Amino acid sequence: MFAALAAWLRQRRVPFQENAAIGPHLVLGIGGAVRLLIRPRDAGQRLVVLRHLAGGGERPYLVIGGGSNIAFPDGLVQAAVLLAQGGKTPPAPLLFADEGAVEVDAGMRNQPFLAWCAASGAGGFEFLSGIPGTLGGAAAVNAGAFGRSMSDVLLAADIVDGQGRQRRVNAAHFGFRYRDSSFKLGCEALLTLRLRHDPGSGEAIAARTREYLEYRVTRHPSYRLASAGCFFKNPQVGGAKISAGKIIEESGLKNTTLGALAVAAEHANFLLNRGGGTFADLQRLEEKIRAAVAARTGIVLEREVIYVSPDGKKY
Repeated sequence: MFAALAAWLRQRRVPFQENAAIGPHLVLGIGGAVRLLIRPRDAGQRLVVLRHLAGGGERPYLVIGGGSNIAFPDGLVQAAVLLAQGGKTPPAPLLFADEGAVEVDAGMRNQPFLAWCAASGAGGFEFLSGIPGTLGGAAAVNAGAFGRSMSDVLLAADIVDGQGRQRRVNAAHFGFRYRDSSFKLGCEALLTLRLRHDPGSGEAIAARTREYLEYRVTRHPSYRLASAGCFFKNPQVGGAKISAGKIIEESGLKNTTLGALAVAAEHANFLLNRGGGTFADLQRLEEKIRAAVAARTGIVLEREVIYVSPDGKKY
């Protein structure tokens, strides 16, 4: 089934690799290889490929943005993976749809988007400062910080659904929950996002963006280190969310190592890949942390990071 897809891609001159390493495309850097790694040249080519993948229905496929919240197994994953991220410049024009909304390609990276926001006076997205990846990925996992999440700003999206149809959906279609949505583990793919913005001073927007980034830099591990950010969701206890990092630290797990992986000294909810970390070690470290926290507090931590199975299923 992958040979037929490879032939289809080759005929349409869509860049791809067979049996390609996936780890270098992931922020955490953990993963072996995938049967096909597809890298469309632009948004138009991405749409054609997505419609073909979804409409075919006979082969496993995944779409990833910046690869900042996902880990793959160590062997060969029997799936086609489409990389939807753009480069350092916007992959498509950013347009004000009306006075209070902006339309943006889902493959737009978060940090260039924030720079555009400051230059254009589009506020309300500063909470994304320091969060790696793409806007599509952020929407899929309902990323957030500083009291705001993507669910607070998303109005609608253009998607390719599970039958290969392109259509527009509203925010309710996402079924947003804390660090979750129907897109996180689902098969639908995001094309463009319509986001609510707060018109404001570019200088003020830039200042808040820097303030939030500085907060992260002083409290989190260096962004030069391989990490998926917060690994576990903050649990809810007694009707209020409490810090997973604080619980892990109080369980004596800061600086814990397992193979090439380590619990960060700066923030215990960050797991670091110091080079050559494996998926097997990541799973073992996850279970070690979960067991220690459960034994001490009775709280069962829930993973925020997405895992991929050998047959290409997200879980």
